[in-house]
Amino acid sequence: MLEENKKLVRRYYELVAGDLAGIEEVVTADFVDHHFPPDTPPGPDGVRQFFTQFIPTFFSDLRIEIDFLLAEGDLVDCHFVALFTHTGEFAGVAPKGNQLRVPAISTFRIAGGKLAEAWEVYDSGDMLRQIQA
Repeated sequence: MLEENKKLVRRYYELVAGDLAGIEEVVTADFVDHHFPPDTPPGPDGVRQFFTQFIPTFFSDLRIEIDFLLAEGDLVDCHFVALFTHTGEFAGVAPKGNQLRVPAISTFRIAGGKLAEAWEVYDSGDMLRQIQA
């Protein structure tokens, strides 16, 4: 079961860095990612909105490199690096085309064989430093 949960998280990141086809098979209808903007709808629609509308407003060329996964019970921690290009004004900083490398950790809760909830932490100060460089 724990290995299946890890595979589910890997699949999620493959989809969000790709075309999102099949995201309904990975997240629940009421999936909530607690780091998405507050007005993001739940479920697959919210994931699509975040990765096709919100992220592309500021960044392009998103790639996710997973370092490792830890699973226990219904939770999976994913340690990864997000790589992308700053292409739109973000935090008041005009785009310069900087290549960003942002390490992060996401925790996912699994329910009924799908991702039900997510939380993420990353060093926003370092990200801003890279944007301003």
